[in-house]
Amino acid sequence: MGRYMSGSQFGVKAGLRVAIFVALTFGFPFIVYGLVIATGAGRVEGASGALAVVAGIYLKPLIVLVFLLSLISPCWKRMRSLGLPAPLGLLVPFLFLLDAAYLTLVGTHWGVAFSLGVWKVNAPIFAMTSLAMLVAMTLASPPPDGRTPGEHLGNALRIGAILVVVLVVTASVIAGVTWWSVIRIWSMTPGSRPAPFPLLPSLLVYWAVVIKPFVCAAFCAAIVWMTFLSRKAGSGQAPGSGQADMGRPVLSPSGTSAGVVFGKR
Repeated sequence: MGRYMSGSQFGVKAGLRVAIFVALTFGFPFIVYGLVIATGAGRVEGASGALAVVAGIYLKPLIVLVFLLSLISPCWKRMRSLGLPAPLGLLVPFLFLLDAAYLTLVGTHWGVAFSLGVWKVNAPIFAMTSLAMLVAMTLASPPPDGRTPGEHLGNALRIGAILVVVLVVTASVIAGVTWWSVIRIWSMTPGSRPAPFPLLPSLLVYWAVVIKPFVCAAFCAAIVWMTFLSRKAGSGQAPGSGQADMGRPVLSPSGTSAGVVFGKR
C-alpha cells in the first residue's frame, strides 16, 4: 500500500466505488425482483415478500461490507500520499460503518427493518461526513518538497487532529452503547423483564447524540480549511514525478552556475 496516489487517481477510484454502491442501493428492488422471477417465488402466495426480506437481511449487508472493504486500500494510500498517517484513511470506512443500519435499510423491503427490530434510523450524518472526507482527500495537495504537513497546514492540522479524537470518541460511545443494548435484548430469556438501563451509559449516549452533528460539522469545516491551505501551499504532485526544467541553472550569490534545477509541473 505504499505507492503514491494522486488526487485524480483517488477521486476516480473512490468515486467509482461510491457510484457502484449507490447504483446497487437504488437498484436493489430490481435485484430482488430478478430473484423472485428466477426462483419462481411469485407463484407462491407470500413467498415474494419473504424472499425480499431474506435478501435484505443477508444480501444487502454483504453489499455494504464489500463497499467498506473496498475503500480501505485507496484511502490508506491517499492519506499516506498527503504526508499524513496512513491509518487515518481508515476513518472513512469507519464513519460509513457507523451508519451501516441506514445504508442497509435504504432500498430494501419494509419487512427488513421490522425483522431486525429497527423502528427508526437517524440521518446518516457520519456517512455524509465520510463523503466530505473523500472529496477533501481528492482535492487536497501533498506538502511541498522538504516540508511536513504541520508546516503548511499549521493550526488547521492541530484542530483537525483534536476533532478526529472527539469524533472517534463520540462515535465509539454511540456505537458501543447501541450494541450493548442490542446484546442485552438478545440475551434476555423469553418472558423476562428487561433490567433498568444503567444511568451512566444513558447519559453518555445522550450527550454523544446531542453533540454528534456539531462535531461532524466542525470536522467538515476543519478538513475544508486544511484542503484550502494544502492547495495553496502544495503542488499536488508526487515527489520527483515532474519533468526537469532543462537548461535553467541555479546561480550562486556570486553569479556562477551551481547546477541544474529539476522542478515539477
